[in-house]
Amino acid sequence: MDSAYQALREDHERILSILKASRDSGFEDPIEKCRALHIMLLDHFDREDHVVYSALRDASLDDHRIRELLDQFDDDLLEITVAAKEFFLTCVPDESQKLDHLRDYGTFYILLRDRFSREETILFREYERITH
Repeated sequence: MDSAYQALREDHERILSILKASRDSGFEDPIEKCRALHIMLLDHFDREDHVVYSALRDASLDDHRIRELLDQFDDDLLEITVAAKEFFLTCVPDESQKLDHLRDYGTFYILLRDRFSREETILFREYERITH
């Protein structure tokens, strides 16, 4: 397993851990934690795109099955993007937004956790197959 691929898997664990810790702390210091999480996610998605998705896109030119896999993941991305925007918009909730923030957190966390799991079990394995 190459180090870039392993680093992406570790990112998944770290991102979900930070989200859980934020929830468990009652979202203390939300501005700083949200800013750090936002930067971490952007960096992770950029690296993931350059490492995994670019290799799969290249392979999809000659492999219809890979193209279909990428299409499925692209379709899911819109839902995650909307959930992320909602979560980060309510990251500094006043009392009237607290329930919205908890709902947005739950939606974002579940979608992200499921996406990471699917990436690791489907896309990352496909990436390993085509690069080794």
